[in-house]
Amino acid sequence: MTEFLLQAAVEAWSILREASFLLLLGFVLAGVFAVLVPAALLKRFLGRGKIRSVLWASAIGTPLPLCSCGVLPTALGLSRQGATQGATVAFLITTPEVGVDSIALSYALMDPIITVLRPVAAFVTGVTAGIATNFLGVKRPPVAAETSDGAIAAEGPEAPAPELHPPFEGNGGARFARPRAAVREIFVYGFRDLLDETAHWLVLGVILAALVAVLLPASVIERYFGSGFLTMLAMLVIGIPIYTCASASTPIAAALVLKGLSPGAALVFLLSGPATNIGAIVVLLKFLGLRVVTIYLVSIAVVALAAGYALDWIYWTWQINPVATFGKATGFVPEPVKVASAVVLLALLARSLWRTPVPEEWTRVRDWFTALTGVRLTAARLRATMGVAVVVLYLGSGLFTVHPGEVAIRTRFGRIVDRHLGPGLHARLPWPIEDHVLVATDHIRRIEVGFRSAARPAPGTQPQAWAGTGFAARTASADLFWFQKAKVSDESFLLTGDENLIDVAFTAEYQVKDPVAFLYNVADADAVVRSVTIAALRAILATMTVDAVYTTKRDQVEQRVVRDVQRLLDTYGIGVRMVGVNLLSVHAPEEVHAAFRDVASAQEDKVLIVNRAATFAQESVNLAEGDAAAMIESARAFKDEKVLQAEGDALAFTLREKEYRRAPDLTRFRLHLEALEEILPAAEKIVRPGRADVKDFDLWLLQPSGGKKGQ
Repeated sequence: MTEFLLQAAVEAWSILREASFLLLLGFVLAGVFAVLVPAALLKRFLGRGKIRSVLWASAIGTPLPLCSCGVLPTALGLSRQGATQGATVAFLITTPEVGVDSIALSYALMDPIITVLRPVAAFVTGVTAGIATNFLGVKRPPVAAETSDGAIAAEGPEAPAPELHPPFEGNGGARFARPRAAVREIFVYGFRDLLDETAHWLVLGVILAALVAVLLPASVIERYFGSGFLTMLAMLVIGIPIYTCASASTPIAAALVLKGLSPGAALVFLLSGPATNIGAIVVLLKFLGLRVVTIYLVSIAVVALAAGYALDWIYWTWQINPVATFGKATGFVPEPVKVASAVVLLALLARSLWRTPVPEEWTRVRDWFTALTGVRLTAARLRATMGVAVVVLYLGSGLFTVHPGEVAIRTRFGRIVDRHLGPGLHARLPWPIEDHVLVATDHIRRIEVGFRSAARPAPGTQPQAWAGTGFAARTASADLFWFQKAKVSDESFLLTGDENLIDVAFTAEYQVKDPVAFLYNVADADAVVRSVTIAALRAILATMTVDAVYTTKRDQVEQRVVRDVQRLLDTYGIGVRMVGVNLLSVHAPEEVHAAFRDVASAQEDKVLIVNRAATFAQESVNLAEGDAAAMIESARAFKDEKVLQAEGDALAFTLREKEYRRAPDLTRFRLHLEALEEILPAAEKIVRPGRADVKDFDLWLLQPSGGKKGQ
């Protein structure tokens, strides 16, 4: 549990660190816009023309930093003062969907594409709903309606109009006469009025985003909520009834996209969530009527779905990976500025939470919980519960789990009391009495020299594509997930033995074989391994020519580096076993890379020609040897044939002689017949035995078939 809370806290701090600077800037800009825009300007442009009033309402409402509840009294007041129904609806949609602060937060936590498309989609939604309301809606007299803050909009023409939101009161031009007062009012509005209105929801959004990042596996989003119409429809169904402000919904949407949700589905949530909620719909039903509210909701749904599909199409067509682009806009902001902004924002949020009452929506949830369980949540009970939870968590922090492939080292006031705790559940005294360190012994650790595999290049580096493109290979789990590799020139350029520079990018893999030595014998074992590996590679390359390293000696270099590094690490006694070294990229410097490539191509052509000649020579020798072997085998076969034929003839003669001795006359008669058959194969022969003895016979020779007469 403690580890989970720590992970959630780390994620929340990461979100605040990335978003605070631009969010503070957004609050300042919101204050500038609110202070300098007088209420008369809104009244002047929102009451004339069915289309013109809608366009002005959408344009004015888009940058205004008001939430969906705070905009209700303002919009209803504008309607009372002469704004058309379409302008009122457009203002109700565009104002809460996006504002200066939420635009800044979108740019900080997301990317420029969705930062631009979000206000454009909000403007289009407002224009669509407003024009449809003016042309299709039914005019009806105003009805008593209760606003979200409890004020009653009375019925009838004599009813007093609801109060406008404070920023639009007074004359903005008069503030220019007193610059200091205007600046003070800008900061008061941005960091008191607006922050008080959104502080609870902003904190809730950051907490929910951190919980999403920790609890929700990416595989679940990819499998069930990745992309498609059903996912966008689900985001629409979730976003319409619940209350969420534009700023609070932004970190939640960013966390969901980083877990695998499509940007289009996230945009649907960002457009539908802030623009609608159950309380606002009830008020609008009483004030505007069912038909206008239907147009209002249908317009939001249709335009949100269309914008979601358009956003997904842009990412797909341009082959942009949202995981690689989200949260990268603040890369130009120095890290100390990010941290300082986060600290300032935390202080402002804490002060705002202290002086601002709990939102009405949260109170309703508390009342519902009380009615359901019979337990009333009071401040004292919450403080007592939190105190007990803190004590339990502190005591429970002594329980820890060692996973397979890990070894735990337990210490008491810094002294090692157990060097080897195997896999399983273990207990220790809470910090600061005892502590433990987990070391992964089966894990293959990897250092990169000459490049960094990271979505964001390290300071002083430049993007480089090792495979000829701007992106590396896609992974199997996410179709649109890439990572860039950043070149580190200070590490990659090495000097060879023939005084040539060579650009080398390689990795070294190693394992921990002695956890205690790895943790306590050196301050930073990873840095030691990196330094020793680079030194060993430089020493080896200093004894070799650039052509050898560039072409054929990579395996030899890798083996020598592993051997030398392991010997040095064993001497240092840091408990590390080298697994291997892989030279991933070996090139000449960029200025002479083309010439080296030509030389390498020529050497490869030379080797190819030599190999072809050797192949032809070997083939000719093999063919000659085959022909000679065939001739020898043919002679041997002919010899064996003649010998066997002679032996067969001799055996046949012996058998005939044996038969002749047994029956000379019959054998002589048979031999005569066989001789006649052999000598006269074509002639037709008739043999008639003699009357007295079979040994005497007459032989008649007939003319062969087809022969001439007289022959």
